[in-house]
Amino acid sequence: MPNLDDHRADPALVDSPLSLDQIRAGLAHHEAAHAVVAAALGVPCTRVRVMRVTRADRTGWTGATSYENSRVSAYNLALIAAAGEHGELHHLAAAGLLTRATARTARSEHDRDTAISAAGSLGFTIVLDGPAPADPDQGATWTEVSEEASDLVAGLWPAITAVAEALLATTDFALTGDEVSEIIAGHLH
Repeated sequence: MPNLDDHRADPALVDSPLSLDQIRAGLAHHEAAHAVVAAALGVPCTRVRVMRVTRADRTGWTGATSYENSRVSAYNLALIAAAGEHGELHHLAAAGLLTRATARTARSEHDRDTAISAAGSLGFTIVLDGPAPADPDQGATWTEVSEEASDLVAGLWPAITAVAEALLATTDFALTGDEVSEIIAGHLH
């Protein structure tokens, strides 16, 4: 499976309208959504974390989820990537924090761009604008992927919340894949 966890070059915004705790909570839900949707699609994670990063003398927060090297379809890979943004948005809405400004902080263009590139390398086209290929086995629009990922996140919300809460409860904001699997075992059938 292509690596989707290297997006630290674009850390969470330092000038965010959210507090540090709110930023970390959003990122925890973002990463938990990646991990839980991946597990639901048969792709276990190996590690989930939220971390502080410094780029060009600015410090911010970001997250990363690593996966086992599993066979996954290009479409499911895109669903996993899209799930993070929807996990964060769902959390912001549930916490009463969703505004235009906070929604901008949840945008995950790095996940989208990585998914589009990885899908392309697997022979699957994901388009941002315009029609998808006529054969659904050959491609989709990002809107289609995003809408399905949003539905998956809503359906898996209890498991996503459980993983995010466990992640935030650790001193280093990190969980192993085994810890994640144990947390979600009761939520996925």
